[in-house]
Amino acid sequence: MIPNYWYAIIESKKVKQKPVSIKRMAQDLVLWREVNRNVICMVDRCPHRGAALSLGKVKDSCIECPYHGFQYSIDGQCTLIPCMGKNAVIPPGFVVKSFPTREAQGFIWIWWGEERSPLSELPWFEKLPDDLAHTAEGSQVWNVNYARIMESNFDIHHLPFVHRSVTPGVGTLLDPYHVEVKDDLICTWGQLRRDDGKSAEESPGWFFRITVIFPQLTLLELAPKVRLFVVVTPVDENYSWVAIRYYQDYVRLPLLGWFVSWLILMVEFKVFQEPQDLPVLRSLKPKYAGLRTNKLVAADAGSAQYLKRYEQLMRQGTLKVIVHIPLPKRRSLAIRLISPHQASKIS
Repeated sequence: MIPNYWYAIIESKKVKQKPVSIKRMAQDLVLWREVNRNVICMVDRCPHRGAALSLGKVKDSCIECPYHGFQYSIDGQCTLIPCMGKNAVIPPGFVVKSFPTREAQGFIWIWWGEERSPLSELPWFEKLPDDLAHTAEGSQVWNVNYARIMESNFDIHHLPFVHRSVTPGVGTLLDPYHVEVKDDLICTWGQLRRDDGKSAEESPGWFFRITVIFPQLTLLELAPKVRLFVVVTPVDENYSWVAIRYYQDYVRLPLLGWFVSWLILMVEFKVFQEPQDLPVLRSLKPKYAGLRTNKLVAADAGSAQYLKRYEQLMRQGTLKVIVHIPLPKRRSLAIRLISPHQASKIS
């Protein structure tokens, strides 16, 4: 899980005033809307006895623990312990971890990483319209590692094999094929065409463009008027939340445009992903992607660049820092290794 980035974690429409429980980034989280409709995200655990706050209620923008009624404000501070009385001083330590939260493009985003100011801008594809009237989206939790899904999003040459039943005539030769890398952006484009001994000019094939913005966004342009946007967020090391949204420009009428996008989305989930892609993804060995875990070929250059950047960011996020901890006199100095995020919390 790459630290110090914004992550989209759930669709905006699924978060209302009533607390919602989800698991992302190996953490149980609770989300709700305060009186001004802003979304709040916290760890879903009361520090008192460990009860799930998502089972409680929202009162005056505070979330109330279902077990003993302890209330926590939007910044995670405990404001009321009923058994001690309304005017009691709250003991130290009654704080719930909260996350910087943004709402944009139909998603709720949280900042996952070190506290800093200012925070970076939300990642997004400029070519995607803000108007969502002609789009449709859906999400699922897959039992596949996050990085495995992300690096597989670049894999275009599986199409004539995994999807041969629904993509007849798509060639197997990936030529031409281009890869461009700029910091957190990787773009690949080219065409799949028939291996008939002719040049790409003489025998053109199926054109595509795939762009990834780290750590979790993918845009696949597979047809002139249809764009597939994919969000992949870690649930834990073995599971991922996958949200898919289709943008289509064939039909612009409000309700009919949404319906066309919805039909395309259903085909994606029910024809491509669930019966064809997912069984293969679940079978990949090892379960966790790495630049040297499998043997790659030239057609995997996009995946290779993703894994290279992924490993670089993971190393940066888990870089070890030497911290000296003084022990009582006449004892040697203890040394332990921690992450930079942990180090920042040591006074």
